[in-house]
Amino acid sequence: MLAVSVIIVNHFSAPLVSRAVRSVLDQEVSCEVIVVDNSADENEARTLKAGLPDTVRVVVNAVNTGFARACNQAFASSSGEAVLLLNPDAYLLPGALAVLLAALRSEASTGAVGPKVFWDAGRQFLMPPSTFPSLAGRFWNAASRCCSGVGGLHSRRFRAFALRYWQSDRPVSVPALSGGHVLLKRSALLAAGGLFDERFFLYWEDSDLMQRLRSAGYRLYMIPQALAVHEYTHSPEKDRLISAGWLAYEKKHFQPNGLARWLRKLFPESRPAAPFPLLKPCYGTVTFFIPPAWTHQWLLEVSPNPDFVPAIGQIGRGGQTALPAPLRERFSGGVYYARLTPCVSWPVRSLCWRDLNTK
Repeated sequence: MLAVSVIIVNHFSAPLVSRAVRSVLDQEVSCEVIVVDNSADENEARTLKAGLPDTVRVVVNAVNTGFARACNQAFASSSGEAVLLLNPDAYLLPGALAVLLAALRSEASTGAVGPKVFWDAGRQFLMPPSTFPSLAGRFWNAASRCCSGVGGLHSRRFRAFALRYWQSDRPVSVPALSGGHVLLKRSALLAAGGLFDERFFLYWEDSDLMQRLRSAGYRLYMIPQALAVHEYTHSPEKDRLISAGWLAYEKKHFQPNGLARWLRKLFPESRPAAPFPLLKPCYGTVTFFIPPAWTHQWLLEVSPNPDFVPAIGQIGRGGQTALPAPLRERFSGGVYYARLTPCVSWPVRSLCWRDLNTK
């Protein structure tokens, strides 16, 4: 049996897929790579195949079947002891796959592992730990919309966990891992009912899988010695798709529960606008100046959400930092928020801004 089956789903991202595949084939682990093209476009399919080695198996769908179903297609024909799911806009750094595979094999109870993930090739900004949509999480989110004090507590709790997650040099037990870069044990997937529930067209299928793995008795870990980059972008259209996908998750996991209905009635869905000052209008790199008392170590967080749950983080030292223009532009067409704090678990002070990125 091969060690790892790699599954990548393409949707008009052929150059990125080529890079992701190269990052996998450069690992010192025996792999099979399966790319499923959901673009339903002949030109895209030709470009995709031309940029990949002959050893990569390419499946071209006549229609966009959705991410979950495309992954299941590849999983059904795969044979690896483990399954790596990798987004086109993500790639592994050297040695990552061997480290992840060793961690996955280390304990029978380990069902999935993920790398420490950076937002940028320079490894200055860290992607956040994945959030898990539990009923407790729904309560915090709902209450935060109505009470700024609760919202501040919710934000600080997540920030404290993110700091531990980012700064740990040992495996971190987590409630969920992103389907964009995760190594899964095949036997655990089978015990949990398979890879993805095809009721999810796009988004939330990985949250559903993580819940099933945990219910089957498996544990999930982030392995900090394994590194990857995920060039995540956010936009109003992505918000729309995430909201649409949420309906399937809510119907499956929360509608039968009376507490979920009670929360919906108790707390309104609208979120008040965050009263943060606007950053100065800028079409390039944004510079942040650090208060002198914080220069020994600070944390800059960037998020499309005013409560910074979740948020991308940069931990640094010195008198200033910057959000480079190429990264800032990944929040295209929408609003993002920035927060600067001293790098302690529970800061007393913070500086926050709102930016309107219309590019």
